[in-house]
Amino acid sequence: MGKRKPVLYRLMRFTPFAELPRRKKRDRYVSLRWKIVRDTGTYGGKFTSRLMLDEPGRPQLYMQWFKVYFLGTDGVTIWNALIHTATFEFWSRTSELASDRALSLLSREQQNQEGRPEFEGPFMRDGKMYYTLAKRTPQTYDCFGGLTLREYQKKTELEITENEPPPIYESFKLDPLYEYGIGLHAVVEAEEINREVIERTIDRFLEVGETDWQSTHPVPREALPVVSLEAALAKVEYPGVLLGLAERS
Repeated sequence: MGKRKPVLYRLMRFTPFAELPRRKKRDRYVSLRWKIVRDTGTYGGKFTSRLMLDEPGRPQLYMQWFKVYFLGTDGVTIWNALIHTATFEFWSRTSELASDRALSLLSREQQNQEGRPEFEGPFMRDGKMYYTLAKRTPQTYDCFGGLTLREYQKKTELEITENEPPPIYESFKLDPLYEYGIGLHAVVEAEEINREVIERTIDRFLEVGETDWQSTHPVPREALPVVSLEAALAKVEYPGVLLGLAERS
């Protein structure tokens, strides 16, 4: 009897790229190679993407991450990479820590209540029944000193940023469960993600052997934010989706 796969594998409705036969991986590899060649005028010839890299007028704050596809050195591997700055990683980490601390003070019932949506209805329209998401008054808690969950998270995030900044390392982390290519999560010390940074990141990843890697030294504290993401965004006028990127037409 064959070895039973983990639950996550059994729940997926696709075969991860890493488990495809070599011939199928090679076909996708060749197809991507030609796409990279065709997109040389846009991306420079080392990678391609579905996103717009040099969007006119885009502030640096909104250039903290980018998704790219590039080729491995073995003739069959495709890397599906999310490259983002140490700044973005810092904000993600502080937000996660603040959320974990806040939720740890709530009971299981309170946590479930916070995550449970409330609906209004039913209503009838054109003979069909439907519900709408109800506006809910934020709940305050004694354990938060009378603050709501969101207010306490924001307060805690600021305290972590100022007093307990988490160490951030440049790193590469692989994820073999992607449908297209092998996932790569890259953290780089850079003010923004542009073509030069992407090309340098790809070269470095290939140099370390296309594997998991972490720098031995953390990114200097002075190179990381001293305010929260929300506070930073409040200072920039830009009519875009939160740190989102436009797709190529």
